[in-house]
Amino acid sequence: MFNLAPIARDTVFESFKEGVIVLNQNGAIVDYNQAMLPVMPALNESAIGKPIYDVLHGNSTLRQVICSGRNGDYVWEKEGAQVHFQVQFSPVYSLNKDPIGRIISLADVTEKVNMQKTLKRLASIDSLTQIYNRAYFLSEMESSLSTISPGADVSLIMFDIDHFKHVNDTYGHEAGDLVLVQVASLVKNSLRKRDIIGRYGGEEFMIYLPDTPAQEAHLLIEAIRLDIAGSPIVVDDKTISITSSFGLSHSIISADNLDGVAKILLKHADLALYDAKRNGRNNVQRYGEILHACL
Repeated sequence: MFNLAPIARDTVFESFKEGVIVLNQNGAIVDYNQAMLPVMPALNESAIGKPIYDVLHGNSTLRQVICSGRNGDYVWEKEGAQVHFQVQFSPVYSLNKDPIGRIISLADVTEKVNMQKTLKRLASIDSLTQIYNRAYFLSEMESSLSTISPGADVSLIMFDIDHFKHVNDTYGHEAGDLVLVQVASLVKNSLRKRDIIGRYGGEEFMIYLPDTPAQEAHLLIEAIRLDIAGSPIVVDDKTISITSSFGLSHSIISADNLDGVAKILLKHADLALYDAKRNGRNNVQRYGEILHACL
């Protein structure tokens, strides 16, 4: 048994892919494996017997996770990339079932985390235009509205591509797809970082503008309208001129309208878009007679 114990430690303990460190009941380091060294480079023979909190004095984030004593996550910055670990605690008992220490393991779950991020992105992005799909756009807008303080201005724009069916019928659906991609890219690149854009369906899009008064939103969208009209698309040596119609709705957040403001904004933007089409297309209409009077 005495001859077997060192062999078991070297072949089993050191073969773990997970970083493992063993503490006694006082939190002092008893043992560790080599897989723990990249994460805790301060570990060496002189660290044996020292409190782990002293050894981790240069890594406040990991120290806080371990001080909590609860299973959790730890993100390690390595050469400009993030490595994700799942930190787990396991008690160690004596033969008399008395607690005599703990085993802390760090399992690398980076691949799993990245896969989850990829799946989330795929579930949130419209595959053609590479902007948010309808469901995720609405979710993000609701989330943003829930954090906005009363008295703040919010604006919503609904727009579509004028005579898009004619584009498909005349130039083909592949050309229609290129038009959708270019318009989505042009609008996305014209927005601010805090703005959110999504594809509502078909050739229809939505733009949510937080902390944006109606007049400011109108100026921004008018500039985008002109950019679209001035950016023809060339497909198979054929030039396709594109215009879009825009409906703008606006609200000032209050405690009374917070719950239903998203639905109201959508309804009013849709009505304003209908007005834009009725008024000859390739224009911006703002919902409400009072707002129209301010144009």
